[in-house]
Amino acid sequence: GITGKVEEISLFTSIIDTPDNRRFIVPNSEVFDNVIENKTYHPTRRVDISVGTDYSADLDHTREVLMAAAEAVPGRLEDPSPQVVLQELGGSSIDWSVRVWSTTADFWTVREATVRQVKVALDEAGIGIPFPQMDVHMDRTDS
Repeated sequence: GITGKVEEISLFTSIIDTPDNRRFIVPNSEVFDNVIENKTYHPTRRVDISVGTDYSADLDHTREVLMAAAEAVPGRLEDPSPQVVLQELGGSSIDWSVRVWSTTADFWTVREATVRQVKVALDEAGIGIPFPQMDVHMDRTDS
C-alpha cells in the first residue's frame, strides 16, 4: 500500500520515501510476502485515460475525435502509436480508453496533458461526457 522510492534495503527493514516526502520503514517480512510493482523499471510507460461519452454520439466520429486528441498530446512518444479502444457500453455512457506512451520520467505530465486534450476535443466536437444519473419515480397514494 506504499508508493515511493526505495532508499535502502537492510537485513531487517526497507526504507521507502514517498513522493510527498514521507519516509516509511517497512519490516522486510512485509516486503517479502507481497507483490512489488516497480513503476520506473522500464524507460517508457503507457498512459491510459478512461472516458465515457454520450450514447447519442456517433461511434466513428467519437473515435476520430479521441484519436486526434491523442495525437495532439504534447510530450507523448511517436512510437508506439496512440490507441483509442472502445471498452464497453456502460450504464450511463459508452466507455473508451485513450492510450498514449511516454517516457517514465514524463508520465505524470503526459497523463495530465492527455486528460486535457481529451476533454477539450470532446467539448469542441459537442460530444458530451455524461455522469451517472438515476431516475426516481414516486408513486402517490391517495388516502
